[in-house]
Amino acid sequence: MSAIVHVVESFGGGTLSMVSAFANRQARDGHTVTVIHSVREETPDNWPALFDTRIRFIQLPMQRSIHPVNDWRAGRALARWLKELAPDVVHLHSSKAGALGRIASMFVRGPRYFFSPHGLSFLQRAEGQLKNTVFLVLEKLLAHTSVTAIACSHSEAGEIRQHLTPRVVVVENAVDVAAIPQAAGNDGVVRIGTVGRVALARNPELFAEVATRCRQAGVEFVWIGGGDAAGEAALKAAGVDVLGWLPRAQALEQLATLDIYIQTSRWEGLPVAVIEAMAAGLPVVATDVVGNRDLIRHGDNGYLVSDAAGFAERLAPLIADADARRSMGARARGFAASHYSLDTMMNTLYDVYGIPPHG
Repeated sequence: MSAIVHVVESFGGGTLSMVSAFANRQARDGHTVTVIHSVREETPDNWPALFDTRIRFIQLPMQRSIHPVNDWRAGRALARWLKELAPDVVHLHSSKAGALGRIASMFVRGPRYFFSPHGLSFLQRAEGQLKNTVFLVLEKLLAHTSVTAIACSHSEAGEIRQHLTPRVVVVENAVDVAAIPQAAGNDGVVRIGTVGRVALARNPELFAEVATRCRQAGVEFVWIGGGDAAGEAALKAAGVDVLGWLPRAQALEQLATLDIYIQTSRWEGLPVAVIEAMAAGLPVVATDVVGNRDLIRHGDNGYLVSDAAGFAERLAPLIADADARRSMGARARGFAASHYSLDTMMNTLYDVYGIPPHG
């Protein structure tokens, strides 16, 4: 039996999905699992129900933005917990926990440390060039620690090797395909939508522009999620139905009511929402960015585009042809089932950790 600690500040969305998948499987396999986490506004109220009851939780306030005083306090507290827990493996998730944990690794020796970015901060082009440069410099400095990066896609791994360190392995995200409700298709209406937080990374303004360009009788646009007020306002002004935050089961039920899935992300790691949409049997049209391009086989299980005009061009024939939607959706489901199974992901992760699968 091994002791495993997951550290995560971005406790919501796809990151929460992957942390719960890792931790639950590890607990069921007989390992001692602790999750050190913060709570964000997008953290669902029922988050404990997502986890195995054998997992221990430690809430540690970590601030999303850079704040030297608060970050110093959080880093000291994290180091104290790691010393007390004395784990065999520490798995850090996303930017803030990744930064604090990599600094802590220089003072708390013994565990094997791993860092999953779940989307690289310095690829966030919408943040502005200066801010991205700051992120890149910080990541370059932290890359000198003895922490192994775990990329969730091959394209993310390529960015890490190019900009940060050759010490990177790939453990691709996965979902329980059998647990995803199937999209049956609608009669008399075509529902186009996405699932996730209304936030800068997901580019709700682009989604709104796509909805405006494609507005016609019998076509509905829906955003399954909520978040940034300005982003929600832009979506609603374009006639998009914004459903707000829903429990995971309800969000998946809503996903199954769609006919086409679109992903307007500015950046990604390997988007769990897209894998889930494929598993539901939906054709996907997505921005041509890191992560999305690992999943979309252009013209086969979906399309990659660069702007609103590209979305409109690819959506038009899918809106007009239900058979084309069903055919592409079936190929998407087959692709998800054959490439992104939980068993494959967990076996690879245990190999990376250097521990046996069962405690």
